[in-house]
Amino acid sequence: MMGTRCCVEVAMRTLFFAILLTVLCCANTAQAAVELKQMYQARVPVASQAAADRDAALQEALQRTFIRVSGDDSLLAHEEVRLALQNVRNFVQQYGYQQGDDELLLWVQFDQPQVDRTIQSAGSGIWSNLRPELLFWLVLEDDRLQRSIIGTGDIEPLVDQLREQAQIRGLPVKLPLLDLNDSMSLSVLDLWARFDDRIDFASSRYDADGVVVARIYQSDRAVTDQAWTLDWTLKLADMRWRGEVSADERANLGAKLIADISKQLSYRYRISANAEAAGLWRVNIVNLPSVTDVLQAEQRLNSVPSVNRVQLVSYGEHQALFELHIQTEAEQIMRALDITKQFEPVNQQQRDSFATPVYRWSQP
Repeated sequence: MMGTRCCVEVAMRTLFFAILLTVLCCANTAQAAVELKQMYQARVPVASQAAADRDAALQEALQRTFIRVSGDDSLLAHEEVRLALQNVRNFVQQYGYQQGDDELLLWVQFDQPQVDRTIQSAGSGIWSNLRPELLFWLVLEDDRLQRSIIGTGDIEPLVDQLREQAQIRGLPVKLPLLDLNDSMSLSVLDLWARFDDRIDFASSRYDADGVVVARIYQSDRAVTDQAWTLDWTLKLADMRWRGEVSADERANLGAKLIADISKQLSYRYRISANAEAAGLWRVNIVNLPSVTDVLQAEQRLNSVPSVNRVQLVSYGEHQALFELHIQTEAEQIMRALDITKQFEPVNQQQRDSFATPVYRWSQP
């Protein structure tokens, strides 16, 4: 009787997967990043409103802003950044105090051009405020070797640190609901073994740009003296990343995971100023039926880091040719455009053969 019941459950789960996979294959899975607001603002705890405590909190806030805007932790060791932190008041536009649940907070708005110049002078670059939203599948193997999936409603210090660090670094994150739909389409074994088809299918309902699968387990003490290890993979469009972090406390893995992913993503997407690469670059935008669309496309192009000026060269038949004055390599500008909601690459696989890259405009 028990064997028959198990067979029925397996058959139902397989049928459920097959039906929804058909729907998934017909769906549009275009990548669409999240536009972050208030990139140059920060809130940090402060001991009191005394000048010494305020200055220490301002330094912490500016340090967080440098990391959020660049994604580059190594930036903090640069002499240019150290000097900026010592003279933090020169970067402040306004600040104020707010009372949190159980602590006093300092809110501060920093001067964007000055922050950007400091980052670029230190040899790093600006990570656009268009960031990919990532879905995190976390599977835990505890000290009894029992495995379970961690969801958005679970009380887990690791998740708290993950969310907090993601907020600090400007990385949009989601965790699964782990409801009936998830349990029918994905098992612990599917995640632990990283079965891509199952994971892709279960992830499709969350409409995220990328999917992270992280496995958490006790470390091999022959390899590391840290008690816990987390290995992760990230799938974003047709790109793949992987990494591994370890910590004595399991809870600390959440912050380390976000830091590791942010480091790798920002390395690809941040745009560095390069005087030698400065010049003119042209791009053709199609699907612009009105002058309003042309102006909106021009405004979006102007918002890309290291684009100094955008000029409309020609417009007709619902397409426009723009000339950009850039301070970096054209490839970095294209990477920034590829992840936006408004610009969809046309014939991306053959783009190298085009003298002028072509993008399709979508209404914001």
